[in-house]
Amino acid sequence: MSSSGSNGGGGPDFDLPEEILSVIPTDPYDQLDLARKITSMAIASRVSKLESDASRFRQKLYEKDRLVFELEEKVLRLERAHQDADSRLKAALDENMRLSQERDSLSMTVKKLSRDLAKLETFKRQLMQSLNEDNSSHAETIDIGTCDQSNPKLYLENDSRHAVQKFSITPYITPRLTPTGTPKIISTAGSPRRYSSAGSPQRTSGAASPIKSGGNVMSSWYSSSQQSSAANSPPRGRSLPGRTPRIDGKEFFRQARTRLSYEQFSAFLANIKELNAQKQTREETLRKAEEIFGTENKDLYLSFQGLLNRNVH
Repeated sequence: MSSSGSNGGGGPDFDLPEEILSVIPTDPYDQLDLARKITSMAIASRVSKLESDASRFRQKLYEKDRLVFELEEKVLRLERAHQDADSRLKAALDENMRLSQERDSLSMTVKKLSRDLAKLETFKRQLMQSLNEDNSSHAETIDIGTCDQSNPKLYLENDSRHAVQKFSITPYITPRLTPTGTPKIISTAGSPRRYSSAGSPQRTSGAASPIKSGGNVMSSWYSSSQQSSAANSPPRGRSLPGRTPRIDGKEFFRQARTRLSYEQFSAFLANIKELNAQKQTREETLRKAEEIFGTENKDLYLSFQGLLNRNVH
């Protein structure tokens, strides 16, 4: 298969370069064997290149799969975070609604407590004003110098006999939060008039408040204690040896209000209110009063016990 042979014989011309033709064997079988080897080399080279490309593509596919897996994991995390955020949002909305309701409730409670505090302050001022005015009125209307000492027990007996004519001390012992619970100031018309030279006190008729049905135990403290204290009080410049003056209801309440705390005094008033309403017995009232006064106010408890015993008898 030389160049001259191919040209001389009129065979096919493959247009091979002279360098290749010079190294190609002239034997056709050798040429076929060489061609097979060249073809095998070309196929092997192509296969190797394709395998390299396939390996590279598999690597890229693995990376893409890994990226897809990571993205799916991220999507799952975001979905869980979204669910958690949605749950927290619902919880926050519920908490906000609850806090709003609690705020409204606390606001109403504060308004109510403010109104109650204002009423209690008003009651306190009127109570102190009433006590002060009653004190001054009592000092003006009772002339101790004209008291007759010859018959002090008669006054006490008269107090017991005329127990139906008593001054109501309910405004002093029944605090209420409504305007109807405001204590009325006892005028001087409710105070005992001046004693005459005969020593007999003139009792008031229209100014005294009658006792409610069932009996208001504490309502007679004011009048009976005033009259008994006036009956036991010596005239000016003279003294009764051996006689210890008893504390009256008004003075007792003034001392209790001064010495007790606000909570103790309120509890004491509520205790008396329960007794007046006949919701508890006298023994229960004394027991609660002893707990309220404590050991440091034992004298107040004894005074209260004496007033209660005096009123019962």
